[in-house]
Amino acid sequence: RTVPPCLFREHSCNGFRTVPEGEAISCSERAVATFSLPAEALTFEPPREAVVSHFANGDQERKIHCNLELQELELAKLAALRVEAKAEGAAFFPSVTAMATRFLSCARMDPKKALRMMQATQEWRQQYFRRGPITDAQVREDLRRGIVYFCGRDHALRPAIVVRAARIPP
Repeated sequence: RTVPPCLFREHSCNGFRTVPEGEAISCSERAVATFSLPAEALTFEPPREAVVSHFANGDQERKIHCNLELQELELAKLAALRVEAKAEGAAFFPSVTAMATRFLSCARMDPKKALRMMQATQEWRQQYFRRGPITDAQVREDLRRGIVYFCGRDHALRPAIVVRAARIPP
């Protein structure tokens, strides 16, 4: 397991104060295929319509957040979100800070609402992983039961996963 390098810089990551994060997933090396990421994904440039969805009412939502420059409005709102978090003394797992623009997009660029969403996600992660990470053995069982399975990639090369909630045992 590697520790994100951002934990070594005054306990901040992506401009947010952080707290140490436990493992979320634990799997043996033999469980990961050599070519899990297709070569074309390394050079893929998504079409504009895959990056931001536009809706009939004028709303828009960013769908791809990584490895693409943010727009001026997104940068301004991200800065405002960092100010809100600092004012509240909020600290997050590095994985939650990495999703800050996703929270902003979902909150229609409202930094206060995005901060509440980040805090709720942080709380959920603390509760869900309190007994430790999800193991490859647990995932194998879900695959065996047909609860979850991967079915390729979409047009923007994102992994497509199917979760069949009705098959989850009580």
